[in-house]
Amino acid sequence: MTHHATRRLQQRGIQEEVLPLLMQFGAHEYDKRGAKLMYLTHKRKERIHRTVGSDAFRRIEPALDVYAVVDKRGTVITVGHRTHRINRN
Repeated sequence: MTHHATRRLQQRGIQEEVLPLLMQFGAHEYDKRGAKLMYLTHKRKERIHRTVGSDAFRRIEPALDVYAVVDKRGTVITVGHRTHRINRN
């Protein structure tokens, strides 16, 4: 994770425990510049629910509408809250 991504996690109030779930279960789209945009679809959130259980999922579910930009080496460049639909071209 870059220094920039760490700062964005703190500034945007994104729980650090959400990032590993995003990386493990997230869908991705390429941004045409070599990086991937990672995000969670409804089906991916259901998979997380089955994996972590109901109690843990209820606690983290409000924080799952996030995205991460990851470079070719797997380094997280930045993170943020999803406020718009992901453009899937």
